[in-house]
Amino acid sequence: MRTTPLARALHGEWTKLRTVPGQVWTLPALPLTMILCTFLVAVTAHPEESGTLDPTALALSGVSFAQTAAVLVAVAVVSSEYPRTMRTTLLANPRRRHVFTAKALLVAVTVGVLALPAVTGSLATGRQALAAVPQLPLSSYEVWRATLGTAAYLLLTALLATGIALIVRHAAAAVGTALALLYGPYLAILVIKMPDHVLHTVQKASPMTAGLAVQTATGPGTAPLSPAEGLAVLAGYAGTALVVGWGVLRARDA
Repeated sequence: MRTTPLARALHGEWTKLRTVPGQVWTLPALPLTMILCTFLVAVTAHPEESGTLDPTALALSGVSFAQTAAVLVAVAVVSSEYPRTMRTTLLANPRRRHVFTAKALLVAVTVGVLALPAVTGSLATGRQALAAVPQLPLSSYEVWRATLGTAAYLLLTALLATGIALIVRHAAAAVGTALALLYGPYLAILVIKMPDHVLHTVQKASPMTAGLAVQTATGPGTAPLSPAEGLAVLAGYAGTALVVGWGVLRARDA
């Protein structure tokens, strides 16, 4: 059966990912990290002592750590070929749009598949750890919007890292850049005292705090944005990074 160039490129990218031992460990790390970190956060949060903590967001809080694994998966797909074998890949697949699409699709499918057990396992673990706290019913719209939105957050974070890796073309630099973009504004909020209007501007503009607004069910949220607006901000970052990354792949990787 004849395969299309895109199918061949996608198969090649998957083969490279699964046959490098140093990269394979990042795959189970995503759900395991999210579930474990959610448990640790939930059992130490004591939301019953504060009316501002959102039990649903706490039950999905491990995403703040699991996103690092999503970034590592994306960078493994893209940057493992630099600086040695990208030229060989482009010789085997001269249509660069197929290489770009295969890498982006592989990241999206891989992280999407990993995100499902990560968010459902995190939700179950977190709700159990918070059993003594009043919570929204599991069947409520807010809970499942937050859960599916968290999966979308992980996917968009991985695509953001994909674009950054195509731009930077070095694994360590790509990971550092992606994590600085995600965690940097959040850490600045924690350590720098800001007027409210500045704080809200930073929260709205940061991909992490804006994107995680999707988890808001009963609390104040991570940014003064609706869940849809927050994901749109993160999607804007991811889309911009992918467009620039595609331009770099076309222009520089000869």
